Amino acid sequence: MKPKYMLIALLSVLCLLFLGTGFASAETEPSNVITVSGNGVISVAPNVADVNFGVITEANDAGTAQAKNSEIVNKVIASLKNSGIPANNINTAGYYLNPKYVYDEGKAPKVSGYEVRNEITVTVRDITMIGKVIDLAVKSGINQVQNIRFYAEGSTEQKAKALTLAIQDARAKADVIAAALGKKIVGIKSASGNWYDNTPQPIIFEKRLALGAGADGAMSTPINPGLVEIRASAEIVYIVN
Repeated sequence: MKPKYMLIALLSVLCLLFLGTGFASAETEPSNVITVSGNGVISVAPNVADVNFGVITEANDAGTAQAKNSEIVNKVIASLKNSGIPANNINTAGYYLNPKYVYDEGKAPKVSGYEVRNEITVTVRDITMIGKVIDLAVKSGINQVQNIRFYAEGSTEQKAKALTLAIQDARAKADVIAAALGKKIVGIKSASGNWYDNTPQPIIFEKRLALGAGADGAMSTPINPGLVEIRASAEIVYIVN
């Protein structure tokens, strides 16, 4: 056989194989499907909290404001460590040095001093100790408590429960749709799901003290953590007859 005719014959065979595969896929691919999504939410008690503290100092010159701030922050960190909080649970969240201005009518603004703000985040793994930690920090020199974030750590079992609820929610929706269409679910073509870490939402606390003031009294600051939500979602494609 001449090469020209051999090439034509080979191309013909390949075309037939390709078309045959396409027909087979079309026959086996389910055409009647229902695609649904489901959501699951459970509420759990938090076991960790992030507390944001701030130290604000003022002085006529920047160096003095910085020195005063560093002295207070070092005292606060030492007190927190002595109370049992690990050093890696005490982190700097922000540091700011800004001039302060006075404004006289008809004159350019004039620098009257400097303000230093040092913000630290303390992770507390014993929820019952949050009030005492706040009181200790304030007594040590903290003059701003900004917010508290509660969340559940190590909650894989709870996440699995939320995902199970999401799958059940998806199936309930699919059953309603199938019944309304006069169909019956006979299988699952595909399924996917995910759970979400409970991103902590801040509780604005905003306890401010006058510069240089401390906390008085022996009563601990009352804190009620409430519950946090763990969410999951699922998407399932059901085959119907």
